[in-house]
Amino acid sequence: MVVTAVRQSLLAILVLVSVFAASFAGSDATAQESRTQEIERSSSTIASIRSEIDDGNLEKADEFEVTLRELRDGSRQRLSSIERELEAVRVQADLLGPAPGENEPPESEIVASERSALETQRAGLNGERTRVSANIYETGELLTRLSGARVGTLYRSLLERGVSPLVPKVWSEAFASFADVSSRIQRYFLAWGDRKRESGGYNFSLAIIIGALVLSLLMFGPVNRWVMSTFAVRIEKRKPTPPRRVIVAGMKMAARAAPGIIGGLIIIETLRAQGLLNGDGVAAARAFWIGILSILVVSGFTAGYFSPSSPEWRIAPIDAKRARVVSRIAISIAVVLSLKTLLGAIGIAAKADDALILLVRAAGAIAIAALIFALCRSVLWQVEGDASGGGWRLVRRFGRVFAIVIIAAALVGYVSLADFAATRICFVALFVGLAWILRAMLAETTWSLRKGLLPGEKKNDEAVSENFHFWSRLSINVILVFLLAPVFAVLFGVPRDAVGDIAGQALFGFNIGGVHIPSVAKLLVAGVVFVTVMAVTRLVQSGVQRGPLAHSRADIGVQNSLITLLGYAGLVIALFASISALGFDLGNLALIAGALSVGIGFGLQSIVNNFVSGLILLFERPIKVGDWIVTTSGEGTVKKISVRSTEVETFDRSSIIIPNSELISSTVTNWTHKNKIGRVIVPVGVTYDADPEKVRDILLDCAKSHPLIVAYPEPYVTWMDFGASSLDFEIRAYLNDISKGLGVRTELRFEIFKKLKEAGIEIPFPQRDVHIKSVPEGFERSSDKPALSGNGDHNNA
Repeated sequence: MVVTAVRQSLLAILVLVSVFAASFAGSDATAQESRTQEIERSSSTIASIRSEIDDGNLEKADEFEVTLRELRDGSRQRLSSIERELEAVRVQADLLGPAPGENEPPESEIVASERSALETQRAGLNGERTRVSANIYETGELLTRLSGARVGTLYRSLLERGVSPLVPKVWSEAFASFADVSSRIQRYFLAWGDRKRESGGYNFSLAIIIGALVLSLLMFGPVNRWVMSTFAVRIEKRKPTPPRRVIVAGMKMAARAAPGIIGGLIIIETLRAQGLLNGDGVAAARAFWIGILSILVVSGFTAGYFSPSSPEWRIAPIDAKRARVVSRIAISIAVVLSLKTLLGAIGIAAKADDALILLVRAAGAIAIAALIFALCRSVLWQVEGDASGGGWRLVRRFGRVFAIVIIAAALVGYVSLADFAATRICFVALFVGLAWILRAMLAETTWSLRKGLLPGEKKNDEAVSENFHFWSRLSINVILVFLLAPVFAVLFGVPRDAVGDIAGQALFGFNIGGVHIPSVAKLLVAGVVFVTVMAVTRLVQSGVQRGPLAHSRADIGVQNSLITLLGYAGLVIALFASISALGFDLGNLALIAGALSVGIGFGLQSIVNNFVSGLILLFERPIKVGDWIVTTSGEGTVKKISVRSTEVETFDRSSIIIPNSELISSTVTNWTHKNKIGRVIVPVGVTYDADPEKVRDILLDCAKSHPLIVAYPEPYVTWMDFGASSLDFEIRAYLNDISKGLGVRTELRFEIFKKLKEAGIEIPFPQRDVHIKSVPEGFERSSDKPALSGNGDHNNA
């Protein structure tokens, strides 16, 4: 009755919802029709652009790219809307409940019609989602092709030979263009001054600009001293280690770069506020600022890396004199690169002639290559006592060859190639140096945090420390590689938008062979969820073990079983939570379970059998951790019950790994199943001359006087048999802890031997009487000679 009432209530609610939904059906139908038309238009436009790209018509590549990005953004918005509508349909379908089965009564017409309408709506939405997803993936594919075409065009242009900078005509045209650019720059500043004079603010603006320049220059001293005194000087007071040397180098670099960053922002914003910079001027000013910043970074890095004044903190294995030379060469490379970039930006802003830009690029590439060649000379890197010159000999040789190739390419007309190679090698070296410093700082930080979080760890545990160093370095290296990969891709010609598309695919997921791969972000979230749940599980296990279980009367085996079950439960929860975080529907796990059942039927029988047997062992507890068991595989103490097998440590300190199924299906002797009480038996034999009752009393006294033998059940003596050489007795006694049985039996034997000897009772040894029925010929029987004797080859009887 209650179920019927609830069902009727749900039907009433559904009817009301249907009535209200009918009022908006017209508008929804119109919106859906509009969306369908937009999807079709997007598909048509994508197909048209694909046809153009397939035909090689890339003159409108920029226009194609803009259109494709707009189509992709619109498709993503439509996909989000469709997903929301599908979720609403799913909720309404859940309210209806499952459809009736074959032998169940049919549902009402209202419910049946509503279910049919929902299924029709769901099918339509699924079709739209498929088409929209196809549009998204097609736009991504076409954008990738356009990016590849751009990269190919770039490298083909680099391999095209142009005019050599040695041609006199280039120089004459460059000088003429230089004069024109100079006059344009002069007119630009004069026009700004005239405008300011007309408005009456020339002197004020000039004073503000001069004040900004002075403030920026004055910042170098205080900021540099503050950074050095706050960080670098404190570290230098400690013992030099490789990570600390790198950190000091990074602090010196930051001490010189920080004022440049702040001062450059102040100057650029001041010039822009005073109207001295327009669009082209801002680009030139930023090029100048970035150039100064690069020089400061290289200067600070070389000051820390070569450290001419502090040999103990020097990273490079060279003396102070060579360190100064190398530092000057490195700074000179940064100066030339910055100057070339600035002149190029000014030339573009002032619309300089191609000859002047060509000459600037060629001169910059040749100067950088010459400095690289000088930097790679072996004499600068020779280490005292090292005939090979130390350092990376192969890298230095490559650097010299690379510099010669750049100079030759620039001189024969491949100026674009020479400029590209020289510029990129400088930027790569700069970013690698920054990453190297950041890596050392992160490694030192993680090590410090570890020591702070684990203050009680043994200092001499080198294996644990080495493992931590390895995994922390590996994690930091992987993170830095992922951070540097986009930067290097842009440096070597991949468009920024293409790099952004790759990052977007990592965030939104991508397809491989028709299979959708979840996004990297979702994978990371799933990993974090799994690790978090497992960490919480470990904390709960530790809390339960140290709290309730530690103050309970449950034995150690029960405690270990409960802790293991908690671990299994946490593992299952972590798996389901991480799968849910990936976006998979947990309702589809039935299909996965069906597939697993097929796999189990073919090849996973033993694994599943052992897993289920392990669960039986934990729930039924025929054996527990700490039990003394005897199996067909061996005898020992149970150390661990895992998912697949049980570890048993023998009394020889070896480990036996026994499959859990063997412990369930075979006979197992458990000495400590219910309790540790066990019986020990010590056999004793005495001569036939002994008094049996006296022997019994002695044996009982020895047993009762032992401190580990319990009074109940009381020990007793059994007269086992009349032996061939002795009267055979057994003393049988019970211990609180059968694991000490071997020691108790040994101590009883010592005591029994002592008591019997004091009582004059002999413990006999086996005796045999030999009766000779016949004597071989040549032997004589004599009463005063041995029956048999022999010496060498001569026999006497």
